[in-house]
Amino acid sequence: MTTKFCANLPDFMAERESFLSGSRSPVDLLEDCLRNIEANEPTVQAFAHLDLDSARRAAEASALRYSAGRPLSPIDGMPIAVKDIIDTIDMPTQMNNSYFDGHQPRSDAACVRAVREGGAVILGKSVTTEFAIGRSGPTVNPHNPKHTPGGSSSGAGAGTASGMFAASFGTQTQGSIVRPASFNGVVGFKPTLGALSTGGVHPLSRTHDHLGVLGQNVDTVWAMARWVGEVAPGQDSNGLGGHANCTLAEAAPVRLAVARTKGFEDLDATSLAAFEQKLDDLRALGVAVVEPAQDAYLADLMQRLDHVVNVSIRMVAFDMRWPYRSYLDAAPEQMGPRLHELVKLGHKVSLDEYRLIRAEREDLRRRVNELSRSYDALVLPAASGPAPEGFEYTGARTLLLYWSFIGFPAFSLPLMSVHGMPFGLQLAGFGGGDHSLAQHAKWLTAHA
Repeated sequence: MTTKFCANLPDFMAERESFLSGSRSPVDLLEDCLRNIEANEPTVQAFAHLDLDSARRAAEASALRYSAGRPLSPIDGMPIAVKDIIDTIDMPTQMNNSYFDGHQPRSDAACVRAVREGGAVILGKSVTTEFAIGRSGPTVNPHNPKHTPGGSSSGAGAGTASGMFAASFGTQTQGSIVRPASFNGVVGFKPTLGALSTGGVHPLSRTHDHLGVLGQNVDTVWAMARWVGEVAPGQDSNGLGGHANCTLAEAAPVRLAVARTKGFEDLDATSLAAFEQKLDDLRALGVAVVEPAQDAYLADLMQRLDHVVNVSIRMVAFDMRWPYRSYLDAAPEQMGPRLHELVKLGHKVSLDEYRLIRAEREDLRRRVNELSRSYDALVLPAASGPAPEGFEYTGARTLLLYWSFIGFPAFSLPLMSVHGMPFGLQLAGFGGGDHSLAQHAKWLTAHA
């Protein structure tokens, strides 16, 4: 039986126009969120920590700035959550692990500092799986509470879908933004690796760890990410591109390549049919959708990408040696089985093998970027179907690994459904092409 939730939070960017005109205020929007929290949080359990008093003070301060005609940024007044592996000076950061119960950082992560400086209203910390890769938290899927919300940004996806906030920071090492966005029917944006600062984000794998955003629509997600990219870009990064006012024009893609890898074998017949129908819809809109069978270079690249499934997790495990070996030494009984498994695997990966994996990744980056000469982006499913029932398994990563491994931007767009559950379309781009990919994502959500 599907549970109905009151996900009636308005589009933040439209709400902002009402703030500027004075017809509504950030306090009104926050109260909408609080009503949804009261109605839905007892079931959904999206929050690891709530601080409603601070949120109310932030919304009141934002309302005063709008009434004076001096908002701090395009995200001033935006109600958001922060994934609970990201440091917050005024709230605990506990990583869904008992070893960190009550852990209180002494500073904000760079991204948190950035949104505070922009006037965002932080409601609390959203639930993560253990260290963003291990045991699930208590969060359920708001479309059917018997199903997983996906990991690791579980609370971010479920809380957005339930109307508790407009957006939340998420992180992705292998599939942790794109997959929960798909499962919960919201937009997920994983920028180019390193485009946004991960300072103050608990590390898992520096070669894979992306900071990104899950939110109600492309405009809101882009505004939050773009602001962080302006204030706290990653080191040696140019940020995200596009205008600093965080506005986003839509742009129709002309040619899209289908990233049809062996990962499609994970799809059941109904999910595959939904994806094929969406490709037909795009063709009907005048978009040239090209299959690997029609492009020898694309076909060769898909075969090369299939190898990513074997090497990505080995690279992650090697990176996890620090600090996770120390955690296992200090509190082995408090670390979940997945952490033990990955640290053990990391012992087996030699530096020579790691060098070879890095070289393979650089070669794949070059080959994928060559596609930008012929295509605007690539399309593939954002998950291996809708959210599975139960909570031990948060869904396959296969279709999500490719763009995490090479570190290029990707969106999950809520454009499909299977058996009454959301199922996202993944739009994958090229290195540094975040802005143009976002423009195409906006067009797709409006027309496809």
